[in-house]
Amino acid sequence: MRVNGLADIGKLLNAVPATAASEQRAAQSTQRAATGAAGAIRLTREIRVECWRVIGQVAKAAKRNELLPVLLRARERGQTDARDIAEHLLFEAGSRHVIAQRLLQISEQYGLLEQENRQYRLTESGRTALDTKQVFVPERGTWTVWASDDPLLGASILRVEPWKELPAREEVRREKHDNAPERRFRNLPRWVRDAVGVITTPLVAGAPLRIDELEAKGEEVDAETTLRAIWNVTGAGLRIDGTLGSERVNAVADAPEIAANAVWMQLMQAEGLWSQWDGSADALRVAFDETIAGERESLVRGIHFKRPDIESLGTFDATTVDGIALRASSHQDAARWAEWRLRARVQDYATAEQFGKWTAEAVKPFAEFDPSTPARQELADSAWRERTDRPTPSTWHLVAAEDWSL
Repeated sequence: MRVNGLADIGKLLNAVPATAASEQRAAQSTQRAATGAAGAIRLTREIRVECWRVIGQVAKAAKRNELLPVLLRARERGQTDARDIAEHLLFEAGSRHVIAQRLLQISEQYGLLEQENRQYRLTESGRTALDTKQVFVPERGTWTVWASDDPLLGASILRVEPWKELPAREEVRREKHDNAPERRFRNLPRWVRDAVGVITTPLVAGAPLRIDELEAKGEEVDAETTLRAIWNVTGAGLRIDGTLGSERVNAVADAPEIAANAVWMQLMQAEGLWSQWDGSADALRVAFDETIAGERESLVRGIHFKRPDIESLGTFDATTVDGIALRASSHQDAARWAEWRLRARVQDYATAEQFGKWTAEAVKPFAEFDPSTPARQELADSAWRERTDRPTPSTWHLVAAEDWSL
């Protein structure tokens, strides 16, 4: 007999750690494995912003309810004039003719109507105004424009504010006495000029606007901006956070139209892991020797991506995707993995009932390979042969249960 009587068993009872540990670990393993295959992919980076002061015309959306009936009349009849508006909308063709003419002129000035031989017809902007119930009111002046060519953003114009030039006297005094830096004027980048005619909703102030005209040159100024993009790839969400021209920004934007699976493939290809990715199991196939103890038990891994680079969207900050499911890459790996998990569970007396339960837990993740695991006697013999001067508790748990036929 290997156990030296009841005295040894008594010593072991005092030395054995809490028996609930293995059951608790098994429960944690199940929970982790259920968190999903690729985990949540979250990519972030700083948004580079340029700021310009430029002369141009900007049209901001406004509710001009007095103009919409005029546009509607023009659409119904195909064309209209002051007499028609005064008679059918103002109900007085004579005394209100001037008011009607003024409404038509304003509509023409806003680009909603076009005139030919004193007859006004609806323009494309006028049709849009009727559909959206918003009129873009143009204003010419000097504007401060914050813009970015980051491909994550659907629109390049992020904020537009009116700018009032300093009086000439103040400008001279500033240059002479304040050691102000020389003003920098240069041609606007192509991607800024391409924003002309595009309706966009800025991150600050929120109302839609349209830039109708920008002069070719502008003054480049400090953007005073710290913006970050947080792209929740898995949840198809994009948030822009930070400051823009000293104004706080916490806005939701349209996420890039690229599937999470496509992003995942590019990340894994960059790490040389795509060939190990099993899409049907949503898991990473790994050899037993490629895993560490925590992964063997939890069956999940976190992968760190040092420089995520997504085609057409550019490079992002380093990130880690947690909760990636692991699976054995072969039958041999599955057998070694299952045996490791079985041995790890022997932290109490390996009674026949308990050993059967541990065995089922150990092989369950590898059901596709149907691996076999050592019998209790085989493990007991192996543990006894490999014992040192001070046998481990698990050795005693196996040997005692086997010798006493527990």
